Amino acid sequence: MAKKTKNNWSDYLYIAPAVALVVIFFVSSIFYTTYLSFFEWNGIGEKIFVGGENYRLLCKDSNFLVSLMNTVIWVAASLITSLLIPFVLAALITRSSGANVFRFIFYFPATLSGTVGGLIISSLLSTYGLPALLGQILGNTARSNWLNTPYFNTFLMICAGVWQGVGLNMLLFIAGLRNMDISPIESAMIDGASGLKLYTKVVVPLIKPTIIVVMLMTIVNSFKVFDMIWVTTKGGPYRTSETLAFTMYQESFVYSQYGRGSAVAVILTLIILVVSYFNVKNSYKNV
Repeated sequence: MAKKTKNNWSDYLYIAPAVALVVIFFVSSIFYTTYLSFFEWNGIGEKIFVGGENYRLLCKDSNFLVSLMNTVIWVAASLITSLLIPFVLAALITRSSGANVFRFIFYFPATLSGTVGGLIISSLLSTYGLPALLGQILGNTARSNWLNTPYFNTFLMICAGVWQGVGLNMLLFIAGLRNMDISPIESAMIDGASGLKLYTKVVVPLIKPTIIVVMLMTIVNSFKVFDMIWVTTKGGPYRTSETLAFTMYQESFVYSQYGRGSAVAVILTLIILVVSYFNVKNSYKNV
């Protein structure tokens, strides 16, 4: 019995370095950021305790409210498109003879970093890109920098994010479709189910675990989007395209208001935790 206990403890030694790194660089950062959110600090001078003042000021800050609204739009739009489009592509590709070619074509954007993707979108949609081409066809009225158009630029960046993320989600759905039990599908086809009804009533419930994984990845990535915004619009014009992750960076490292930046980080973390918890709880209820 003692030997068995000793072996059990020795097993934990293998994961101890990873646990130590997580505690030191992740858990401790969460506690320190939460602590810092109750202070006013410029990163150099003395910290001044202000209690919940940073949170109160954020709730009255129009820039923060716009950032919060943009974040909700990012999450909602990305969630719908990043589930529907990859699933449709996966269903078509699994039945195609040129599956390998199509997988490469749709997965290629996922191999690019967010910065490279942002540079491509900036080149295509700036004044000298696609708008210039349309200006030659439709007249100078169509020639403008679309990325400088408030709120429309958020829609364009969401489309770019979906373009980059569709490949990975598609591969996950392909794996789910190929590994699912086909006996319920065969039974449903014998009973007359086909087309859209077959997918919605039989296939979707069978790959529900895959859908949950894709959903969680999309939610988290949408909440922490930063590089695409930084490269394309830098949060402009007039901070109308910021998200919470970008506002956190701006407040902390541009305006040197580390207390307010930490408060944004705490709010963002709590939102992600709550959304992820209820999403997992409801999704796995019937799995």
